[in-house]
Amino acid sequence: MIKFFRHIRQNLIMENKTGKYFKYAIGEIILVVIGILIALQINNWNEDRKSRAQEQNYYCLLLENIQQDKQQVLQLKALNEERRNGSHEAILEIQKEKPKAEVFGKSWINALQRVTTSFKPNNATYSDIKSSGNLSIIQDKAITGALNTYYTNVAGYAETIIKNTDFIMDRIKSLDNWFETGVHQVNIFSRYNKEIFTEAIRKRIKEDSPEYISESYKPILYDAILITGTDYGRRQQLLELIENEVDILQQLLEKKCNSND
Repeated sequence: MIKFFRHIRQNLIMENKTGKYFKYAIGEIILVVIGILIALQINNWNEDRKSRAQEQNYYCLLLENIQQDKQQVLQLKALNEERRNGSHEAILEIQKEKPKAEVFGKSWINALQRVTTSFKPNNATYSDIKSSGNLSIIQDKAITGALNTYYTNVAGYAETIIKNTDFIMDRIKSLDNWFETGVHQVNIFSRYNKEIFTEAIRKRIKEDSPEYISESYKPILYDAILITGTDYGRRQQLLELIENEVDILQQLLEKKCNSND
């Protein structure tokens, strides 16, 4: 093509048709400029198409993270319900005139299972988008706003859960007589197995453990389990708030991920 245009120019010069040559040269320049503009437009279109495809992929990856958050919060709610039931059983036992240490201890252990576990949102995709400088690819500002709101709010709720848990753990650590809690009695045939203590030691532990919680220690355990049960009620509320945040963002991302626009 270049040789063809060059041949035409040479003929015009040789035939001394200078006016036609200049007109032709200007026309050739215009064609080149148009060609460059078309190439740039095609390149821009391709880049935009790639960005939109990446944006769509981000929506779906974000949705996967949020769906994992949904499963996590459901599991935490179920676990917290088990803990709350354990605390209720322990309260009912400690309210008796002569509460049995082993019965209280079994409920107490159930009430404290994985007590330090809190909600941790999966922010892998969101962190990757921000760290790679691709946040501008997300054109829907409602989504970016919802993401910021979500991660800010759930972090606040999770922090409250942790602070409340720390308060419970401080109260538990202040207990100075674990025989009274019944924990040792319960653990004789579980954690205190033959690999840890001999049969003679385990037998003596059972003999030394009180059958009933003493009147002097009863108020201490009563106070501790009431605080624990109250916290689990509050924790359930916080987990429900987190679940609500998850549901709102999940609905938005499902529409974007499933969109063909």
